[in-house]
Amino acid sequence: MSEYRITLDRKGCLSDAICTALCPSNWFMDSDGKASYRKEIIGEKDLEENLEASRSCPTGIIKISKIQ
Repeated sequence: MSEYRITLDRKGCLSDAICTALCPSNWFMDSDGKASYRKEIIGEKDLEENLEASRSCPTGIIKISKIQ
């Protein structure tokens, strides 16, 4: 089973919470109002929901890459 790493450039977060709406199982708004994730490493079962959050981010600061 493949694993994927999430990277996030929090400085670019607009605090619009789209990621938390699309993937509440892994994304939340931190106390500073910026998006944060619960798990940096995800499996295939969580991939599609996190990819949707990544694709919907207006600033493109959420990246997901397959771990080799």
